[in-house]
Amino acid sequence: MEIQYHHNLSAEDYNRLRHSAGWVDLTLEQAKEGLKNSAYVIAASCKGEVIGMARCLSDGGYVRFIADVVVLPEYQGCGIGRHLVENILQEIRKTKKDDEYISINLMAAKGKEAFYEKFGFAVRPSDQSGAGLTLNLEQIK
Repeated sequence: MEIQYHHNLSAEDYNRLRHSAGWVDLTLEQAKEGLKNSAYVIAASCKGEVIGMARCLSDGGYVRFIADVVVLPEYQGCGIGRHLVENILQEIRKTKKDDEYISINLMAAKGKEAFYEKFGFAVRPSDQSGAGLTLNLEQIK
């Protein structure tokens, strides 16, 4: 299986991958804006089909957020997700100046925490950090 990695991802492929993971569907406009405003996007393709992707968001200062790491179910376990995350971490290291502090954050899907621990991420809550929290505006009435 030959996998190609690239940095272009259409909003349609982005939504298709999100849907494959059971995530909330986005409007095409939201998907386009999200991709356009990402600091870094990497995608994986096989035989012309996009089969995985990951994004990095940045505040331009010290915070980076790894978002939307997803690989189609039939391609999971082949090292594609690992390569996507390693590529983002490599890009962050490459752009970091020697004296800078960078905080890299992410929200793992339930049951996927061990995947990220392999890269050095610490599960929250811990002795040093509280639990991560989310708020989805569709839930607010």
